[in-house]
Amino acid sequence: SSLRYEMLIAVLILLNCLMIGVEASWADDSADGIFNGLEQFFVFIFFAEWCMRVLAFGIVWVFDRSNAADTFLVFGTGVIPKWVLQPLGWEVGPLRILTVLRALRLARIVRTVRLMPQFKELWMLIQGLTQSSRPLLWTFVIGFVMLYVFGVAATELIGRRDVFVDDEVAQDLFGDPFKAMFTLFQLLTLDTWGYTIARPIMAKDWDLCLFFVFFIMVAVFVFWNLITAIIVENAMAIAKDDKQQQAKDVEAQKKKDLRVLADIFLEIDEDGSGELSADEFFGSLEKPNVVQLLAILELQVSDMKDVWDVLNDGSDVLTIKEFTDGLRRMKGPAKARDISDILKRLRQTSAHNADLKKQVEQFNYTLAALSQDVEQIQGDTGEVLGLFKEMFHRLQAHVELGKAEDRLNAAKQSKRREFQDDGPQEDGSDEEDSPVP
Repeated sequence: SSLRYEMLIAVLILLNCLMIGVEASWADDSADGIFNGLEQFFVFIFFAEWCMRVLAFGIVWVFDRSNAADTFLVFGTGVIPKWVLQPLGWEVGPLRILTVLRALRLARIVRTVRLMPQFKELWMLIQGLTQSSRPLLWTFVIGFVMLYVFGVAATELIGRRDVFVDDEVAQDLFGDPFKAMFTLFQLLTLDTWGYTIARPIMAKDWDLCLFFVFFIMVAVFVFWNLITAIIVENAMAIAKDDKQQQAKDVEAQKKKDLRVLADIFLEIDEDGSGELSADEFFGSLEKPNVVQLLAILELQVSDMKDVWDVLNDGSDVLTIKEFTDGLRRMKGPAKARDISDILKRLRQTSAHNADLKKQVEQFNYTLAALSQDVEQIQGDTGEVLGLFKEMFHRLQAHVELGKAEDRLNAAKQSKRREFQDDGPQEDGSDEEDSPVP
């Protein structure tokens, strides 16, 4: 399945087709032995190639539509006529015309190289031919009906008219519906219709020009161009639906954009630090080289003024990866993938915000409970303080009472001592002063 192997087979197919053409143009039978030997060689090569593909991919490889057609070409135009029918004595001359169909095997080669940009148009043409079979079938049906209707009308208007009964040209062109249909088909192709079809008839009845003009307007200007538009639209739809080619083109464009963005980054990075500051970023928008490179990427300088705020993650510098990835994503309109990514991020952010809301509500509930507990503790603390104040006042009153009693007891004891000290002195003086009886 490698590209080199496919190209080798393509060269052999082309050589085989060239040999068939040379053999068909050869004047005598002098070289029949050479051509027969070459034909045997090519049949062996193509049969060996088919066997190797079956061994590599398995027998299921044959059931693919394109591979089944390839198998028919290998066996139907080579193996069976040359190795089966010819040894049995059958005349295979009429079958030799089928050998030219081997050129159709090149379509498989084109499918292999279609991812290469230089073969893109060739692949579109081949796909257009293969996918246009159904539109061509309906074109044949509608065209046949249209030619039949106009052919019958032309037979009645021209072939059966008395003025044209003895006209050999008119009878040859419109004598019956089938002749009229073939003549109108020639008119449909606009092949010398003016002097060979229309004017000889109009020479005897000029009013028939309206018939020819109406047929040309319907069959050529409308039907023919409509067929062309359908086939072109079909080919464009095939090219658009070729996802692998689109992926290849996108990858090539991505590499091209990255090279241009790298050139822009190096042009802006004046100090060569590998990071862009705000001064370097905004100062470079005035440089002609940077403006030209931005124009290649279809980016406007006016739009770049908002790019810094979008790309800056808070570090106030941009690395080359942040710069290139950010600008490449901003190029062109928003795609379905970008919108889907944004919606995904929004859903994640919404879910995260919902979780935060639940946590905040839980915190509010906890704070409310704590507030109630604090108010309860505050009330209990107030009651305890009231009790302590009452106990303090009572203890203070008790202490004051004890101090008063102590002072009173001290005063009493002081007076008692004084009385005890003064008692004997008073008795002695009386005894001395008093007369002796």
